This record gives sequence, structure tokens and C-alpha cells, in this order.
Amino acid sequence: MTLHALPPGFVVGDGSTAGATVRTGWRRFGWVIALVTVSLVVLAILVFTRAPSSTAPLSINNAQPEGARAVAEILRQQGVDVTESATLSGAHSALGADGTLVIASYSYLDRDQIDSILAWPGPIVWLAPDGSDVEYIHGSLAYGGAEGESPVLARCDLPAAQNAGTVVAPGSRITLQWRTATVSACFVNDASASVLARVTRTSAEPMSVIAAPSLVTNAWLTHAGNAAFALHLLGTTDKVAWYMGTPYDFSTLGSDSQGGVVLRAPAWVNAAALAAALVFLMAGLWRGRRVGPLMTEPLPVVVPASEATRGRARLYRRGRALGHAAAALRAGSARRLAQRLGLGPHADRAALTSAVAASTLEETTAVDALLFGPPPRDEASMLELVRRLDALESEVDPT
Repeated sequence: MTLHALPPGFVVGDGSTAGATVRTGWRRFGWVIALVTVSLVVLAILVFTRAPSSTAPLSINNAQPEGARAVAEILRQQGVDVTESATLSGAHSALGADGTLVIASYSYLDRDQIDSILAWPGPIVWLAPDGSDVEYIHGSLAYGGAEGESPVLARCDLPAAQNAGTVVAPGSRITLQWRTATVSACFVNDASASVLARVTRTSAEPMSVIAAPSLVTNAWLTHAGNAAFALHLLGTTDKVAWYMGTPYDFSTLGSDSQGGVVLRAPAWVNAAALAAALVFLMAGLWRGRRVGPLMTEPLPVVVPASEATRGRARLYRRGRALGHAAAALRAGSARRLAQRLGLGPHADRAALTSAVAASTLEETTAVDALLFGPPPRDEASMLELVRRLDALESEVDPT
């Protein structure tokens, strides 16, 4: 393909300013840039900030009604070190030599894990174990219904219960299926169902099984003698390990069980991973749609000029490149007009416009604006430019 020289002074391109280019790019990719920016900001907030509290029921970091932050804070004010752990191995590290182990929440514990808990020599407080687990803890224990907000008398000689007098603990109750010397019941109702079962263990501190853990929650701690009972029961040692188990904990309560732990990522990691995935997705879309510089390459087949022209026109229209399309049309008209008027390919802008004006009824300024003016603003202006260029060429050479 032969390239013809253009008249001097003719500017090839769309004539757009930097601001117009930026505005066009923003209209096309602005939403991508905005989404990536928001994702990065959210990711930064999640990474560099920490949630002030948990929302998990019975968590000592949860200040909501179903949480247990209040009892933990009171214990800390009394000099007790209270630590929440997501794994049994982590709880073992926080217990020290004889700390109090609180099993507050879990999804599933296998027999090895329960055996390691029962083997702990220090005090154990188990809040609402599963039905099958409560029978495994002691064969005489079973759940026996539930009660509402009625106060329940101690009716046992446990010092913590005697100090509290009564408790209010809506929820489940435990029953003794048979009498045994190693198990006693406290806060028993008229149906012989109790809030607390106390299991005496040989060569180890007793274990307390609380059927209704609501008595240690923020919402119910101030009712009746709940606070006195909870603080007396939990504050007998200098350390309390508060176990909030997850499905990812396969460890046991022992220093030799570290290898069985599946590490749990912090709570913000899932949200951060989602934000990062969105950033990578948007970056892929942005790079995939980026319009690079124009390149020429040899055609593998001969393409008719009419098809090439239509294809190029479609590309200009799809890309809304009105300036480039207008520049190409003006360059073609200027080249043909110069040839018809015998000016040659190197005629300057002034000579070309003067010669065209002399051959037509148009003013020199009008011819100059038509051949070298600013790019059209929209498709209607583009069609008007095409019509006027065709009319100008017809006036110079009607044939």
C-alpha cells in the first residue's frame, strides 16, 4: 500500500486535548478504577484495624447480651488472667500448672479430645456440652427439659452455690439418671432437674457441668445470685482458659499435641481474600480491554478496498474515534483536491485553501475550517462534515 504525503500543516489524529483523552478513558474504565480503589481501601482497613469485639455467643470478647465479656472483665479486675483460645493446645498453654479450664463453645470434639479434657487436673467448667458428650462425661448425666426465668434455689452444699443462694438461668436442665457418690446436683427444681452437676474426680479438682450457660452471659449476670456464683466458681485459680472451639481444631489438651493442630487464620483473612480476588478480576478485565497502539502487519490475503474501508469505519465507530475518522476523511479530501488543482503533494495549507476557494464560491476561512478544523463532537457533526467535504470536492471537479 502506497502512502501519499499530506499537505504541510495538516494534523493527523483526532486533535483531542489531554483532558479530553482522560475524560474518554474515565467514561470507559472509571468504574473499574473506582472498584479497584474501593477494594484496596477495604482491604487496608481490614488488615490494619481489628474489630473491637466478637459476635460469637459466650465469647469473652463479645459485649452483646449473649456474650460473656462482663464476667471476664470482673475476673480480670480481681487479678485472674482470663484468655480465650480457639484450640485445645492453645488453652493448655494459657492454663499454666493448675488453671481453670472453661469449655464454653465448640462444634465437635472427638473422644481423644474429650479424654484429654477430662484428664486435666485443675478445675473444669463445662458449659452446655452436647447430649452425647454429657453422657460420656459421666454415665449418670442426661438432659431433662428446659425452664424459663424462674429463680432456682441452691439446694446443695457447694460453697459457690451457697454464696449465690438463687440463680436465674433460662435454658436446659440436667438430670441424674441414678444416684452416685461422685455426682451431685445444684439449683434443682421440683422435677429434680438441675442447672449444675458437680462431678468429683479422683486426684483432680472437681468438674462443673452447667446445663444453662445463660447465667454467665452479659444479659443475665446481674440477675439474682448469678454473678456471685459465676465469680466464685471461675475465680478459684489465677488463670482461666476460655475455650471457644472451631471445626478446624484437631488438637488435644496437652503439650505434646501441637502437631495435630490445623491453624486457623484470623477473621479478616476471608474478607481480605475476597477483596484481593475482586482486585485481580478487575485488573484482568482492565488489561484485557486495554486499547494498545495501532500496528501494521502484512495481510495474509488480498482484501478488497471496499471491505477494508467498511471494516475500518466500523472500528472507528465502535471506538467512537470521531477525531481519527474525520482526520482520515479530511486528509483524503485534501490530497485529492491538491492533485486536481495541480498543486502537487507538498502544497502548504495556505496555498491549498486559497486554490480551493478560488475554484469554488466558498470563502478561504470556510475552506480552511472545513479541511483543517477541530474534530466533530458527535455523529451528527461527523455526518455533516462528510456531506460538506463531498460537496466541496464536487464543486472543484464536478465529474
